[in-house]
Amino acid sequence: MAIIGFDTTVFPFLDFRDHDSFWREVEEIRDLFERHEDLLEPVRRAARGYKHAFDILDPFIQSYTSRVCPYCGTVCCANKHGFPEYADIVGILAMGLEIPRYRLDVDEGALCQFIGERGCTLPRARRPYRCTWYFCDPLLVQIELGPARDYNTFIRGVQGLAEARGDMLRAFYPIWKDLAKAGKAR
Repeated sequence: MAIIGFDTTVFPFLDFRDHDSFWREVEEIRDLFERHEDLLEPVRRAARGYKHAFDILDPFIQSYTSRVCPYCGTVCCANKHGFPEYADIVGILAMGLEIPRYRLDVDEGALCQFIGERGCTLPRARRPYRCTWYFCDPLLVQIELGPARDYNTFIRGVQGLAEARGDMLRAFYPIWKDLAKAGKAR
């Protein structure tokens, strides 16, 4: 049986309240990927599986959120939940995607800066992982009430995404740790 998740608390905390620290850490991760391109190839390879898992899950989730979210009276997507953690930045860069331009000076409790008329404006793979696996009760009810094959597709998709993310982070962590020991991670 595959190990599904990964304990992301082993990585530094990205404090979106401290603008300089946040962006400095993001740039250090980006620099790590640029300076150690060959060494991080296994991470990029694992990230292709992660991106593929997003590509499989996204249309399914979108089909349900497009039916549920427009009628929601209490949008749960707040700015404080839309900021990434270290592992999110690693994943975005490993997949070869651009880091979103976060506005850090927004009200934490306000509607997420990336919410548009039709939901989130960011492709799912560029969102924080927590945004991908958070499913409100009305959405879950709709999935549960739907055909059994949809529910099974949903469960397999979420598990596949978690497993692919875990694989990618397990590939990254020992390299990152060794580079940090050698003083080359920053």
